[in-house]
Amino acid sequence: MKLLRRKPRDFDIQVQDMVLHISAHTDFNEESRAAALSFWEQLQAYALRNPDVRTSKRPMDDPDDAPTIVRELIRAARTAGVGPMYSFQGAVTDHVGRFLTRSTRDVTVACGGDYFIAAKKRQKLTVFRGLSGGTLALVVPPTHDGLGISTSAGRGRATIDGLVVVASSCMLAEAAAAGVEAILPKEHGFRAALSYLKKVPGVLGGVVIAGEAIGVAGGVELAA
Repeated sequence: MKLLRRKPRDFDIQVQDMVLHISAHTDFNEESRAAALSFWEQLQAYALRNPDVRTSKRPMDDPDDAPTIVRELIRAARTAGVGPMYSFQGAVTDHVGRFLTRSTRDVTVACGGDYFIAAKKRQKLTVFRGLSGGTLALVVPPTHDGLGISTSAGRGRATIDGLVVVASSCMLAEAAAAGVEAILPKEHGFRAALSYLKKVPGVLGGVVIAGEAIGVAGGVELAA
């Protein structure tokens, strides 16, 4: 008897001003919402004690009194050389994605141009290119623990022609994307942004588009 393959289920959950679109082979709507809210509440509770974690544009040291997941957010931003405020959306996306990978191998969590993807097989991800218009497709390699991807469709990046950053976590990808955004307007910014992506530990690669120029850093594979 041939077993039927279960199709992925798609559903959305909302946490404050963030909407997470989830695709997984199991239906964990309520569980995913609870996981996202749990992280958000820990983040908010800590931010009340230390407001800098929500507002600082500069890297911060690890606070001893922060929950583990908040310290991870701060470390990811510091690795990219930016403040923790740039990793919030990616951190929530990561947290929900990791929760789902405990029960299923194929998971995609998308939020505002950021992605957490864990898959048994290679996938093609099509993303919008920002100001330059059109789309850009890249190959996402199989991984059990998941990868993070941040794109020019992310919040606050409306001025970038096109950007894709692939990293070991979504919070790191989002932080590195903020780093690229800060570098691009400077003199020789295009070349400097590609060099920056190659140097950030945990960043696997990226694509930067500025006008007619397209630069690829690291091991990113573009798809037809």
